[in-house]
Amino acid sequence: MKKKNNKSNNFILIIAILIIFCILLILMKNATKTKEPSDLAQNGTQNILSEENEIQNEVAEEQTKSKKIDFLANVTEPKYYKNEKNIKIPVIIYHAFGEVPKSDNNYGLYSTAERFEDNIKTLLDAGYTFVNLEEIDEYNKGNLALPEKVCVITMDDGWKGCYTEAYPVLKKYNVPATIFIINYYMGGDEYLTWDEAKEMFDSGLVKIHIHGLWHNDCTTLSKEDLVAQYNTAQDEIESVMGEKIQRIMAYPAGSHNENTIKWLKEIGFDVQVLTKYGTVNKSKTLSMTDIGRIRGELATGKQLLNAINSADL
Repeated sequence: MKKKNNKSNNFILIIAILIIFCILLILMKNATKTKEPSDLAQNGTQNILSEENEIQNEVAEEQTKSKKIDFLANVTEPKYYKNEKNIKIPVIIYHAFGEVPKSDNNYGLYSTAERFEDNIKTLLDAGYTFVNLEEIDEYNKGNLALPEKVCVITMDDGWKGCYTEAYPVLKKYNVPATIFIINYYMGGDEYLTWDEAKEMFDSGLVKIHIHGLWHNDCTTLSKEDLVAQYNTAQDEIESVMGEKIQRIMAYPAGSHNENTIKWLKEIGFDVQVLTKYGTVNKSKTLSMTDIGRIRGELATGKQLLNAINSADL
């Protein structure tokens, strides 16, 4: 009798355990179902936030980039690749802008807003299209066609007047220019601030490139010093402008030699601008490390036009 009771009790215990186990399974399943919508909502929210962050990052990245302008987009004149037609490529050089007396030692470096506007308007009226050195480089590589009348504006040293006097003229006529800055002069009394340079760069009208860390004679520097200085200057410009910039430089006072050209080319400066005042470059003999320029500071528009027209092809 005792054995039967034990068997009966064991059976009841097993049934009870099974029932409890089943109840626990049901409770766990219900608990999982209850949590699933919440988990899905949480995951969905996280995905949305992640996508929003990516979009915000992309927008922020775009906002740091300069405006891209195609200065050849509206050109109706015929355009030619380098091997199709020999054309003149005048590059005009300016330095400071503003009114100074003739007795000032730097008078020859100064243009004025009025004279600069006369230069621009005269060349535009004569059918010239203004582009940057990047376009000239692409043309020289055979990747871009240019109109027969093309011109480049450059400004050396990064004087304050490039922003206060010349930049409004560039905006008025939608004309591009390149400013070669001296990094350690930036923010000085007579020179651009980094904020002013960034504003012009972001407009898409002005390219900011290197004149040097200082205004020193490159031919007096060792290879190590020259490379270090121009790498440092490039890195700083890119850091402030917020994007990679083609390596283009202009020699302070035009001082260069075979070594400086070679050493700078080795670190990516395939475009090196000289002074060689009075030179009008020709496409047939164009070398991007031997770019000469015409002085524009004291010239009238008519004088610039005459200098270009009188140059032989």
